[in-house]
Amino acid sequence: MLQCFRCFIVVAILFASILSCASHEISKASTFRVKESHPVPARWKRKVSHPEHELYGKHLSSTAIRDLVQPERETVRLITDWLGNHNIKKPRFSLAEDWISVFLSIEAVELLLNTTYHVYSYGDDEKTLIRALEWSLPEHLHECIDTIQPTSSFFRIEAQGRRVEPPEPQWFTEGRLPTYEEMIEEDMLDRGHIDVPEQENLPDNPTIAQACNRLAISPLCIRTMYGTLGYTAQVPEKNGIGLVNYHGQSNNRSDLDMFLKTYRKDAAAANAAYTFKTEIINDETDQEGQLKGISDLEGALDIQVVVGNGFPIPVTAYSVTGKGPSQGDASTTINDNEPYLDWLHYMMAKEDLPPVITTSYADDEQSVPEAYARRVCNEFAQLGARGVSVIFASGDHGVGRDCHCNGRGSDKTQFVPSFPASCPYVTSVGATRLVGPEVVAFDARGGFVSGGGFSNYFPRPAYQEEHVKQYLKGLDTSLAPYYNAQGRGYPDVSAIGYHYAVMSNGDAHLQDGTSASAPAFAALIALVNDALLAEGKPTLGFLNPMLYSKGAEAFTDITIGSNFGCNTTGFPAKKGWDAASGLGTPWFPKLKEIALGYRYRSQRPWYFG
Repeated sequence: MLQCFRCFIVVAILFASILSCASHEISKASTFRVKESHPVPARWKRKVSHPEHELYGKHLSSTAIRDLVQPERETVRLITDWLGNHNIKKPRFSLAEDWISVFLSIEAVELLLNTTYHVYSYGDDEKTLIRALEWSLPEHLHECIDTIQPTSSFFRIEAQGRRVEPPEPQWFTEGRLPTYEEMIEEDMLDRGHIDVPEQENLPDNPTIAQACNRLAISPLCIRTMYGTLGYTAQVPEKNGIGLVNYHGQSNNRSDLDMFLKTYRKDAAAANAAYTFKTEIINDETDQEGQLKGISDLEGALDIQVVVGNGFPIPVTAYSVTGKGPSQGDASTTINDNEPYLDWLHYMMAKEDLPPVITTSYADDEQSVPEAYARRVCNEFAQLGARGVSVIFASGDHGVGRDCHCNGRGSDKTQFVPSFPASCPYVTSVGATRLVGPEVVAFDARGGFVSGGGFSNYFPRPAYQEEHVKQYLKGLDTSLAPYYNAQGRGYPDVSAIGYHYAVMSNGDAHLQDGTSASAPAFAALIALVNDALLAEGKPTLGFLNPMLYSKGAEAFTDITIGSNFGCNTTGFPAKKGWDAASGLGTPWFPKLKEIALGYRYRSQRPWYFG
């Protein structure tokens, strides 16, 4: 049961995203009107990222991005005058002046937005939220301001990983694919020690069967499956991989060192566990350097997958605290959303960025205010224009959690897309299981099902139009009421995401999830970037237009399984792109060949003509 209480004089944080608007004189008596979301232009994005365009690879500098998104001076004046009339004299601007943040009491925010805030609690839960269900702006500012938060959001996020711990089954000894029921039976078996093949005991070019134990996936297995084993990085000093931690997660160095000594001895010999960089945002407590104390399983998984598969590419871990805005829905009662904008503002102010960044966290799309989601998505587009490949996990609940699949404000059953995976400017990575052939991943023990579906916020982008239309033609019409057939489809690609070997607090664990597949894919992209940089070419940047064109040739199609949920079978894997596995799993040699084959102009940025 939802309870509501009146709240007095507490500190709030206000974010205003500034657009351009017409000149207008402001007064305290201005007429107010309830504010809705404002569409986000993306006029420059496809020029840089479409592989057939002559400007492909001509990424933007931070200065060029500021020039593109900076509002007109008159717009800034109108906003600051409005704030000044409410005695808000020194707002803090983002680098491009397209965001403002101020610290205010609840009373001051209520006057500013012509609204009322309350404290909300859910049942007997001790956690509370302070939110306003509706807010208003003066009429003349509706075209100037895109979104203000925190106001009406109640959403939460989760790390996209699941912990699992357990005689060869009949299907394995017979050399055939298991049935769904046989895979469930294997998931539920308790297991003791699981042997993992070691590279020094194998030939130089091992087969997947030699390099992999399907029950405990190691870097050797992943590198063999996707063709990066044997590739030697040529210019790692020019390259980089970033990973993002939220919710106080950390990347414990001693656990990483133990992991590398077991599974990636060359990285351990190079002291890789003690050379990756950490940058702290919003004063997050840095636990990553501690050699004692509790390690975080999600943080352990992310850093171990990235270093284990991407070594010797330099790694930077960004640790972010705080929570993003949320809005209530039937399945969301606690706001655990990541502060994506805090991290984005921090990154956009930097001159040097890692060419690929992976994040293993997600929210239910419907729990994120649409205007906020669109602004965050647009900021990801700016990273892409800077030459950064932005990788996100596709989610761990299939098409939605059973019994939690109501549309926002409705009792009607509807599949629940994941955000930011649904943003068209990120590359969303699903998960597979088995090591040949792979199938759509799930784990009956941990409740994990690889996520995928169609956005309710973002329309289908042109780069995936033909692939998605072809998939929809053969889709069971009984699914039609549950999803938006015009929405952006995800995931874009997949990688193995079942039973990863992880070290945490000195102990070995197994972990499932798109939290594993996303950093594994990011590490592979970093190695493609290495090959490009070695030939003096720009890094890949925003991946999707390339992936959905010639890049699709570098992926192994996944045609078995589905991402069930919401008490349905979900979306099935089929030939070509599908909403369960995307384009499939990558084959590094072919993807590298395709990337190197594109003709790039000189390194002179395209915006200079």
